[in-house]
Amino acid sequence: MKVQKFRARTSMEALAKVKEALGEEAVILSTRRVKEGGKWLYEMTAAVDFDPPEPGLPPRREGFSLVLRELEELKSLLKGLEASMAPRSTFFELLVHQGVPPLVLKNFSGNGDFNKEGFLKQLKARVTQRVDTAKLAKVVVYFGPAGVGKTTSLVKLAARLRFNGHKVALLSLDTVRVGAKEQISRFAELLDLPLRFSRPEEFGPALKGLATWDYVLVDTPALSPSFSEKNLRELAEASPRVSLNLVLRACEAPQNVFSLWQRLKVLPVASLVLTHVEAMGCGGPLFWLFLPGLPPVRFLSTGDRVPEDFEQATPKRLMGLLLHNLEMEESYVV
Repeated sequence: MKVQKFRARTSMEALAKVKEALGEEAVILSTRRVKEGGKWLYEMTAAVDFDPPEPGLPPRREGFSLVLRELEELKSLLKGLEASMAPRSTFFELLVHQGVPPLVLKNFSGNGDFNKEGFLKQLKARVTQRVDTAKLAKVVVYFGPAGVGKTTSLVKLAARLRFNGHKVALLSLDTVRVGAKEQISRFAELLDLPLRFSRPEEFGPALKGLATWDYVLVDTPALSPSFSEKNLRELAEASPRVSLNLVLRACEAPQNVFSLWQRLKVLPVASLVLTHVEAMGCGGPLFWLFLPGLPPVRFLSTGDRVPEDFEQATPKRLMGLLLHNLEMEESYVV
């Protein structure tokens, strides 16, 4: 194991030095303030299990989570390959075969009888409506199923706001999941952000204690019987400043999204945050974005790096994701 210490004026500068010297796989062991030459600096101790890669060589990718991600990517690629080899009769059937939900296509054209030009024209017009351009709320709540990346996405947003000069505080309601406190505490320490913990039923009083901050970003437990739509409604009703934002994988199966939204559509959900964008094999399944009633997309999480892999959604970017590896030829030659 290679262990090194790095010092810088700010925690973000120290973190940048860690990534430059040891790569993305580095683990932060400790952080502290030290005095050097009459000035206070951040000292960060980091370690890596292997020597950093030589310049020009791709970084090593290790870990069970990365293996699972690569398997998902492979499944998506195989699905796209199968779609490209199957006989097609109509443009409608071609898109369905590539994962575009039939319900969405029928909303584009009632009888499903449309061509490539008509489809792209409608898509371009509708994509603009699927991007959230409203002013960001003062209290941003991220919620969603287990494992979608709520905490990491929330921290990325916090870093983005902090870099723009805003006072940002983190509030975690996830006090039960194993490792949840440690995960968000580590991020808060690295970004030098204030962090509070509270149970969902104590959300109102906890929020009042953070009233002086420009933004309060709220992490929540995964959706479950113990944290359900009822709890989310109570959070939304605690203050008019609260905004509920649903976090979902971009590569989520349309039927899963449809089933989940049937439960959540009674809530005042302001926007969507799409995660695991980098794992998309084909844009077809992402057309679930056009399911009736779904809120627009606000942010995209495109990788594991904090805060680099996080961006504001735009019509152009969303259009590119929807058409990613989507075959548009109507004719098929055996």
